[in-house]
Amino acid sequence: ALTTDQVGALTAAQIGALSATQAGAITTDQAAVLTTDQVAAISAKAISGLANDAVAALSTDQVGALTAAQIGAMKATQIAAMTTDQIGALSTAQIGALTAAQVGALSTDQIGALSTDQIAAISTKAVAGLTATQVEAMTADQIGAFTEAQTAALSSTQIDAMAAEDLAAFSTGDIAAISTKAIPGLSADDISGLTQDQVTAFTQTQIQAMNNSQVEALLAAYLEF
Repeated sequence: ALTTDQVGALTAAQIGALSATQAGAITTDQAAVLTTDQVAAISAKAISGLANDAVAALSTDQVGALTAAQIGAMKATQIAAMTTDQIGALSTAQIGALTAAQVGALSTDQIGALSTDQIAAISTKAVAGLTATQVEAMTADQIGAFTEAQTAALSSTQIDAMAAEDLAAFSTGDIAAISTKAIPGLSADDISGLTQDQVTAFTQTQIQAMNNSQVEALLAAYLEF
């Protein structure tokens, strides 16, 4: 096996020529000595071969050197192996490269490490990967960071997982962006906890998709203002 000094002496071209199997042989000690240039040189095909503990051994600077293509090619288990510090160090471009499966593999601690800018950078396709448990673990600030496009991609189950105080963080644009398929996820209590601006932001199409208890809560909210 190569020593850490030998690994550190490999050129970017040599690193780029590694196969997934060869990348899988990189130990935690060897991973720790890779330069940012060497990390960035690992091919997208080879990056998926890195052992989970080798991924976890990377510094935040090394993780920051990963390209969007590399991030997108990583296995969900590799993303799940990252520390909260590593997750917090990911750029918005790297976050935007995550797949739905990778996002769904994040632990609640990792979700908690995401900044509002990172939350807003998750692609609409990847947002679909958020589990109810993950959504429940998100703070109101994180929920409020969802873009209208992301909100439009949320499912009824994901909306249902949000607490009333989380939904209160939605902008009026977010409220209007909730799809008719996701409307059933709103409880009467959720609607009752909304502000006047939020209540009046519901579209006619959304209201038509509501059940009786939701409509009653909406009318009651109107009367309170």
